[in-house]
Amino acid sequence: MRAVPLTAQAPEVETLTIGFTDTSAEQLRFSLDHPRITPLASKRLDVTAAVPSADTDVVLELHVIGSSHQVALSVAGTDRFIETFACLGEDAGPPVHRPAWGRTRTTPGSWAGFSRHEFRSHRQEVPGDFGSAVAEVLDLARAAAHHIVVGFPGDPHAVTALAATRVEPGCVAWQTWHCYPQHRQIVHSASRLDVAQSEDTETDGERS
Repeated sequence: MRAVPLTAQAPEVETLTIGFTDTSAEQLRFSLDHPRITPLASKRLDVTAAVPSADTDVVLELHVIGSSHQVALSVAGTDRFIETFACLGEDAGPPVHRPAWGRTRTTPGSWAGFSRHEFRSHRQEVPGDFGSAVAEVLDLARAAAHHIVVGFPGDPHAVTALAATRVEPGCVAWQTWHCYPQHRQIVHSASRLDVAQSEDTETDGERS
């Protein structure tokens, strides 16, 4: 799935001074209950215009944590929502979930005026040129105005990228890419927060 550009601009890849903290895609876990993890790099953007009846500043934060991510929504500096997709381990504390590759997980809730969260992840095995696959990831991230692209030392293809792909009244969406050159895997995720319509009856769960 290609990122939906807001306004394109050319970013630089920020290279960190530490290596991966995750070992492979199989180690990733998903949670909406995990507290903040100190990020290695971050991108913040004002999404107040997207939030129904917002009367104070609302900020979406894209965080790189190792070769994984957190995305947070804060209102006046207070966290209202945190999505974590990271190597958390089975005993991480709050509920964590193994990725259901290729399926959409829908969660109802109340987060600063939004009432539904959707998350979908895909694991790609790259048998061919891994560098070309990473180059496509960079192009996808660079298509969005608000993004962060981080490289890790030791391998030019060790890259994590996050991009806000949609910010409009009633909806905020983002996509992420986690590249694991040591396993020739790329994990892509697509998420959104929106306002569920009254006729929507979906509950917390997954669908194809």
